[in-house]
Amino acid sequence: MIFGLFGSKRKKNVSDLLSEFVIYQQLINRLGKVQSLRKLNRVDEAQQVFLETERIAINYLKKNPHEKKAHMMLALFYIEASNFDQAEPIIERLLNSGEFKLSDDERNIFSSQLQEGRRQRPSSQREADSPKGFTQVFCCANCGRLHNFVSMPCPHCDWFPKTIEETARSIILSNSHFKIQTLLILAREMANGRTADDVVPNLISDGKTYLNESKQRQVVEQIFSLLRQNEHKNHRSLRMIRECDNCGKSIFFSGSEECEKCGESVHWPDVIRTLICIDNLLWLLENRSETSSGEAFSDFVCLLVFMANNILRKQETSSERDRRYGLQLLRDMGVVCDLNKGAIIETKDPNNLKIYLIKDSMRKDSETFGMLWFKELEFFIDKLINGVRP
Repeated sequence: MIFGLFGSKRKKNVSDLLSEFVIYQQLINRLGKVQSLRKLNRVDEAQQVFLETERIAINYLKKNPHEKKAHMMLALFYIEASNFDQAEPIIERLLNSGEFKLSDDERNIFSSQLQEGRRQRPSSQREADSPKGFTQVFCCANCGRLHNFVSMPCPHCDWFPKTIEETARSIILSNSHFKIQTLLILAREMANGRTADDVVPNLISDGKTYLNESKQRQVVEQIFSLLRQNEHKNHRSLRMIRECDNCGKSIFFSGSEECEKCGESVHWPDVIRTLICIDNLLWLLENRSETSSGEAFSDFVCLLVFMANNILRKQETSSERDRRYGLQLLRDMGVVCDLNKGAIIETKDPNNLKIYLIKDSMRKDSETFGMLWFKELEFFIDKLINGVRP
């Protein structure tokens, strides 16, 4: 979402911001080595390479203290390293000091990074005027499933807005306009066959009103343009990932060892099992959960959407900070309840989950789905504690 920093007229995203800058490419390559070493549990070596790489970026800045690109490089290095706390003061200086002349596009992208980084913190550390929720979440206007970006095809049904008006309505169906609990209800109603405009009163007229405001219309047009330009390379299908290699049947449970239809062994790597586990938890939250009004519940939903998107679109597993936050949210939530509270999973101690079946509240399928909740949460918690195996 930024035009060429070095003279190119091709529109770029944040990952391209300094791609022509040789030193930055060297830093990113070294960060890749750090991530590989961490996955191999070679923590000391990873830390050594990280510190050496950080010194390269800092020394370049010291030699070029008045060069805009040097500050941008260090800021983006910290962003790529998932270390927003160190990126934040550099970004603030770029935006607010008056030392550097930023183009409108550069200012927009760093402002967006600043807002996103401040949002993706534990709720207790966010500023009072920060947007609600750990990340922005959208309810697909076609299938109802939750996902992270309206500017990309839905990873569940591959639908995307075909007009400016559909884009505006899709933007409205987000936690910028509705509480997470409301989006979960919308997802459930759409799973039962209702359309978004049937569930949400005045959605079509609200979309038209949204476009009447010039700044909002400009944002919608930018998102729609971005979607059309990049649609061909942003298709990601969770359905395809679940398909049995032998018969094509969709495999649901993340812990499946063989296909229920043909008996073929399932050889998913740990990262795919983790992605499917997260998606299953989101499906359970959309279709089976008794929602909670608590902030921890809302943030847990947001964190799951964020983690799923990072694996699916970036091939990145969660940072240690985000994993710790996930465990804290489960503790704060205390319980996860299936429909009618027929099955309750106690999460106060994530290392020691407990499941309760409430006889007077049970439905015919409460035990089945209660055990599914329990097994998926158990697997997910293991990934939060120990990380994803390489």
